[in-house]
Amino acid sequence: MIVYFPFVLFAAGLLIAYGSAGVRRQVATIAMLAASGWSLVLLVDPSTAAWAIGPIAATLLLPRAGERVRSNFEGLTRRAVTLTVAVLVALFLATRLPVGENPILLSVVPWLMGALGAAWLTSPTDEPERLQGQALLVAAAAVLILVAVPAGPLTAGVAGAMALVPIAGERGRIPGRFRPAFSGVLMLVAAAAALAAATGLTLRAVNLDDLAFDAGGPVLLASAIVLVAGSAVSAVGIEWAALLAVLALITAAPSLRWAALAALVAVATGLERHAERPAWLAVGLLSLTPVLQALASPAWSARVQAVAVAVGLVLMLFAARAGMLRVLTLPATTLLVMLLLSSLSTSNLVRFQWVAALGAVLLIAQPLLSSLIGGGRPELIRDRLLGGLLLLAIGARDSLGLGDLAVVLLLIDLAIVRVDGLTRPASGWSGRLILLARSNWPPSATFAGATLAVIGAIQASLMLGLLAAGMLAGMQLAPLLDRPALAPGPERLRSSLRWVGPILSIACGIAPALVLRMLRL
Repeated sequence: MIVYFPFVLFAAGLLIAYGSAGVRRQVATIAMLAASGWSLVLLVDPSTAAWAIGPIAATLLLPRAGERVRSNFEGLTRRAVTLTVAVLVALFLATRLPVGENPILLSVVPWLMGALGAAWLTSPTDEPERLQGQALLVAAAAVLILVAVPAGPLTAGVAGAMALVPIAGERGRIPGRFRPAFSGVLMLVAAAAALAAATGLTLRAVNLDDLAFDAGGPVLLASAIVLVAGSAVSAVGIEWAALLAVLALITAAPSLRWAALAALVAVATGLERHAERPAWLAVGLLSLTPVLQALASPAWSARVQAVAVAVGLVLMLFAARAGMLRVLTLPATTLLVMLLLSSLSTSNLVRFQWVAALGAVLLIAQPLLSSLIGGGRPELIRDRLLGGLLLLAIGARDSLGLGDLAVVLLLIDLAIVRVDGLTRPASGWSGRLILLARSNWPPSATFAGATLAVIGAIQASLMLGLLAAGMLAGMQLAPLLDRPALAPGPERLRSSLRWVGPILSIACGIAPALVLRMLRL
């Protein structure tokens, strides 16, 4: 009977949380987190109880109001429907992904915690409840993967501590006098990582008890890209979010990897809230892949994983229109997906390619329909075309790595070169350097990335190649529809560093041309 106690405790905490306010509601939320930790201990191992420390600490840092917030009938109905649908989805997933021979009422508790976080994030009564929902979602991503892929106490504790990041994103800012130095350090680390990746240096895996980090060649290059984006382009004071992206790339534990990505989404959506729902859906689908791999039937698990990864990446591209979602979350998600694709079989890679192709078509059709209807926010067709080519290039597994090179060039163009919607750019030496690089980024580098994407898509499939070629042709006509794109770009900076921009321009313009010449294309 003890195996049913976590479910009973969670159900009691849920009823009290929805029927009270103030300290009682906070205690009820902690009881639900304790029930999730209890179920984790019974399902895996007592050493994983360290996971609960982070979510409980986050709940203690979010005090509740002493009186209940008044709500109308529509608001109450929306909250009830949202919670009911989320709970039904959690019950369905728990029955489809059982944990061994354990009772469903025991293994469903972590899923219910994720459902509660989604309900509070979707229909919050106030800002603390929205933050609490984000913390619960991050904690749920960690605990669900810990149930499927067990880890040691240190990994479980660090993964649970990611639940504190949403609160840090709202309240934590780097002091002004330390920002230039912090950004400069990140830029130096990015340069060292890029140099190590270019020279083929292989770093040994680092193990801290049960916490393992692996920084191979591709991981070093990916870390350099997100460090540059986070240190020089993201909002001032939140440059530390780039470390979450690096942590997601270099860690070996799936629970910590996807919890770090979920925490990064929480920080990014704190500044750009209009696209938070597709962003959270994307990270939910992506974090579901290790759970499917461990708990689902092998007959359909691999196929569903390929589709989930493709749909998650498409949703992230829909969400990453501006702000940190575009600057930092999009590169981190794209590079993580590239690492995942290396383990897909040929048949599942084909599934990913076709889902990505359909997503690319929808990505381009949405702003075209919005412009015809005359509603919604203005979108740059050129950016959507680049996003579609990015999707096709990711699935191109060619022997020469042309698709990977295209992804890097397109990511730099989308996430670093032309970025709108940020609060303030970084200042200081690193800010001047990135402004100089942006002002000298040649159109030939973007064209080379798009061309390489077409070549990679042709090697994957003739139909995908024709679709990519159509997108490349559409880029030439995009200025007819993109009136904001006709505005002048960033002014060229006059400083003693003016030689850096031309060198970057020449390197980015000539390197792809040399590759194509070697291939006689």
